[in-house]
Amino acid sequence: MPEKKYRVTWKHTSTGKDHVHVKEFKNIDHGYDFYQSVQRDADCYKVTWDHIWL
Repeated sequence: MPEKKYRVTWKHTSTGKDHVHVKEFKNIDHGYDFYQSVQRDADCYKVTWDHIWL
């Protein structure tokens, strides 16, 4: 059975528009909580939440 991971990507004003931050999670709850916290950060933008099958 394929493994499912959850990926959060975002850009931050301090690192420039060409740098994308990435963090992966195995637990959907931890990943979604992190996604929501990044969305609330005023310095973060283009935040995405992805389901990844491996």
